[in-house]
Formats: sequence, C-alpha cells, structure tokens
Amino acid sequence: MKNNKRVVDKTEEPAAENHGSGKSTGFENVKNIIADKLHHVAEVLCEKEADQDAQSGITRYGKQASEWLDQSSEYVRQFDYEQADARVRECIGQSPGRSLLIAGGVGLIIGAILRRR
Repeated sequence: MKNNKRVVDKTEEPAAENHGSGKSTGFENVKNIIADKLHHVAEVLCEKEADQDAQSGITRYGKQASEWLDQSSEYVRQFDYEQADARVRECIGQSPGRSLLIAGGVGLIIGAILRRR
C-alpha cells in the first residue's frame, strides 16, 4: 500500500505544477491576443489615415488614436501581473484602513449600479 501512495504523490506534484504554469500561460495568451488586436486596429487606423486627405482634422485624430492604440498594445505585452499583485499587496499592507474604505466605496457604487438595472 505504501508503494501506491508514493505513485499517487508523484503524479499529483507534476499536475499541480502544470496547473500553475497553465494559469500563467493562459494569462500570457490573453495578453498577446489583446495586444495583437490593439496593434491590428492601430494599423487599420493608420492605413485609413493614409488614404484620406492629410490636412483634415479627422486624419490627425485618427493618427493620434492609432499611436495611442499602438502604445497600449506594447503596454499590455509588457504588463507583469505578478509585479502588479505585489504592488497592490504592499499598498494594502501599508494602509489597510484606507484600502477597506476604498473597497467598500467601490462595492457600494457597483451595488447601486446593479440595483438600478
């Protein structure tokens, strides 16, 4: 019976490791999909801007929006959720009272919005 337990323990450990890496891989996949979509929209806006008259105000706004979307795609690609999690935990640890008040306020606002629907 002890041999069976050892086999089960060995199979559970890799499964737990794969589960943790699956979360990271899944998050990375979602990040890349979002970044790719943002970049694609930026390219489409840039192409449409090139087709239109360069003097029009709409063209300038399109170019600015294209640049912002492209910058956003790079930000999404470089975003590190573990680092963000550590920063949030640090801020909560430094001022737990303020954190509770903010969380309560956000909860009240969301509750009011959902109640109206």
